[in-house]
Amino acid sequence: MWDLDTIIRQNNQAAIDYMMRGRAVDVAQSPQPQTWSLALLAEKLRVGPPMLAELLKCFTNIDTLEGFLGLIREFLPEHEEEILSEHGGRRVYRFCYLFGKRYFPLPPYAFEAEVGEIMSGLPVELMAMSYSAYHDLDIRRGYLLLLSLVVYPYEGDERDEEDYYDIPKPKGKTLMEVFTGGRVPLLDAVQRIVGAELTGLIPRDGWQPSDLHLMTDGTPHDGAGRFADWACSETGCVVLDSSYEACEYMEGMGEPIFKWTKFNVDTLTEQWPKVQEIRQEIDNIVEWLEADPISHFGELLVFLTAQAKSKLKKTAKARGKSYYDPTEHWIPLDQQSEYEEEDDNGEDEGEPRLRPATLSDIGAATEF
Repeated sequence: MWDLDTIIRQNNQAAIDYMMRGRAVDVAQSPQPQTWSLALLAEKLRVGPPMLAELLKCFTNIDTLEGFLGLIREFLPEHEEEILSEHGGRRVYRFCYLFGKRYFPLPPYAFEAEVGEIMSGLPVELMAMSYSAYHDLDIRRGYLLLLSLVVYPYEGDERDEEDYYDIPKPKGKTLMEVFTGGRVPLLDAVQRIVGAELTGLIPRDGWQPSDLHLMTDGTPHDGAGRFADWACSETGCVVLDSSYEACEYMEGMGEPIFKWTKFNVDTLTEQWPKVQEIRQEIDNIVEWLEADPISHFGELLVFLTAQAKSKLKKTAKARGKSYYDPTEHWIPLDQQSEYEEEDDNGEDEGEPRLRPATLSDIGAATEF
């Protein structure tokens, strides 16, 4: 059995891997069937009574069926007949595909889910640079290089006082005192990529996101500021600023459960174009760095050093260290909580209101 911390760390790593796959993950999945056209036609032309297994599912899971119909009528009412005309698991696939075209793309795993799994919660992939992802450093080289330019996002985090790593340390010393700051392991990893000489040019504390924007926006090195925003959870987009560490978990659940509320859907839909824009800019500079890490990272450092002297000197102010406040990073989406009180119908305000399923609905849902 895995404890909750392990599950959260695995979720965060999966989200980082998803983020690092780049623009390819944003290509809409094809709604075409995974079979030959004639085979599909033959399946459609079959005539006969509903499958017994489907009938049993219908009568034993009427609430699930009714809930799925409610989702369709709330978010894709014009596609109800199209979705229900699909057979078996293709209904969920078609729903996810059409939902993604109209609102925002659902994660790949949602396309293979059962109706009950889709009904249990809104599938959302969180892609923030979490505390565990930062310290594990299990990320691609371009991300490591850019991360070394950014201030440590978790300054003052109480987790730095814990034995987060299984390493020997002097009695009475905290882990961060041993490291002399949270950035040391990162800089060590960067040194193994580009060498000690280039690593020595990196500012000890890194640059603030605002500084990197000022120095690189509109230049050939555009994207460094966007990366810093992402690393510090300052993009303004929920999926890029929130990690699984900042979610609420119900007892016995390995993932947070987000509700199918209008607020959640509207929020993620409104932010999706910006998410794509930010990811594309990050992908561009990451791919450029990885094409020739030593040469390109050296070019970037020389550019930033020159820009810092001319631009940051004019705006430099005495800055105190910014300390990480976990309460400012709780995910703002509606989540299912084991402590919340639901009304008699089991519906929360803002969730889809369902009309009762009819005989025609049941017939459509149990056809071949």
